[in-house]
Amino acid sequence: MRSGDRFELSLPSLCPNPFNKRQMKGVAELAATIKEVGLLQDIAHIRADVWLKYYPDTRDKITAENVILFGEHRWRAFQLLDLPTIPSLLRDDKVEEARLITLIENLRRSQLTVLEEAEHYQALRTEGLSYEQIAEKVGETAEGSISKGTVWKRVQLLKLDPAVLDALHQGKLAISSAEKLLTFTDPGDQRDALVLIQDGMLAAAAQAQILARKKESAEAASGGLPPQASPAAVSNGNGSAPAQATASAGSPSLEGGSTVSNENAASGQTSGAGIETAVSSGNGNPAPPRQRKKEDDKPAADQYEQDRATAAADRDAACQHLIETVDLTKPETHEMLIRILTAATMAPPQQGPAQQRALAWLRRVGRQQLEESRAGAYYTAVLESGDEDLRRLAAFASALATCELRTASRRQSWGSIEIGHVKFLQEYAKYVPETSWEKKEMGLLTTGGSR
Repeated sequence: MRSGDRFELSLPSLCPNPFNKRQMKGVAELAATIKEVGLLQDIAHIRADVWLKYYPDTRDKITAENVILFGEHRWRAFQLLDLPTIPSLLRDDKVEEARLITLIENLRRSQLTVLEEAEHYQALRTEGLSYEQIAEKVGETAEGSISKGTVWKRVQLLKLDPAVLDALHQGKLAISSAEKLLTFTDPGDQRDALVLIQDGMLAAAAQAQILARKKESAEAASGGLPPQASPAAVSNGNGSAPAQATASAGSPSLEGGSTVSNENAASGQTSGAGIETAVSSGNGNPAPPRQRKKEDDKPAADQYEQDRATAAADRDAACQHLIETVDLTKPETHEMLIRILTAATMAPPQQGPAQQRALAWLRRVGRQQLEESRAGAYYTAVLESGDEDLRRLAAFASALATCELRTASRRQSWGSIEIGHVKFLQEYAKYVPETSWEKKEMGLLTTGGSR
């Protein structure tokens, strides 16, 4: 009995492959085809005792003397046809590669959902394969060659909230939209964005809205102005009014909680609708109200901020992808390292915030190799470690963060530094600018909006 030998095995002598994540769809249709034209390709199996030597943790799922390596759909179709045996090739020699073979077989047959694909990739990751190795080993699939970036993106999807995963699984959420929700580490934010998307909002707009809301909350918590304007200060006529005065009896109240002085009230000068504050100058004549911006300006300003937030979140994800997948020990990555270090040196110094952002990326992708929790202490420990690979990765992450922070904070038209950073991400992280605002800054759109 040798690997490659062909056997007619009874159906009960086989059990499913524990690594097969594929849903058993289309078995009835396959059975009808087999009944009409016969079995076109044999299945393959591994003897259970050989299997369990390599995968003892699957013992509770091994229910027969042989384990199907590939061909479970055909085996189930034979069961529907009530056929007693099925032709199968013995492949004990492939037991070490069983998980990878299962994945490749399924990918080539185009029968994996995106989450099934992600689970296969994650399983290979736990066995020690890098994203690049997985992409190389999977090679050509039914849908074309696969990149390490695609493998990384699929695995990241498994971090999403169960409600989001369920929507993705049921086809109620596009893969591209799900990837945008990875921007949020808080499951509640992911669920909120999902609701907005299912209500008809574009994923980029939902992402920007959640980010804007979080920014408002953060500013309010840190002592900045809350989303609604604070009550306005009023004068008591002697220049010594407290910052927030309380209206005295008989003083009319303004919109938003503001009040006017008794002098103005007596003269009948009160605020009309749309005036934010009316402050007494102490001589009975109120200062003119602050002009509001034209209402026509507000949508454009809001869209500008939404686009900026969306683009920044997308670039952040691209940077994080690079941090997780880059292997700086390879000579072909040295040019990339030099380019980002050069760009960071040319940018204004942002060492502290950049180190904080870089450390956050390293933590998220599991490449923080030292226990220090503070960015400054972490980078000091890296320098003192003597580990050149660790130093190189930390320097790369910090330089990448420096360029991203500069790009994200630039409110004027972008210059060569910002455009160069996005081009860097396009080349090495497969980043694609999606908002009209960012395309315009990159020169991909004319002022009229055409390419």
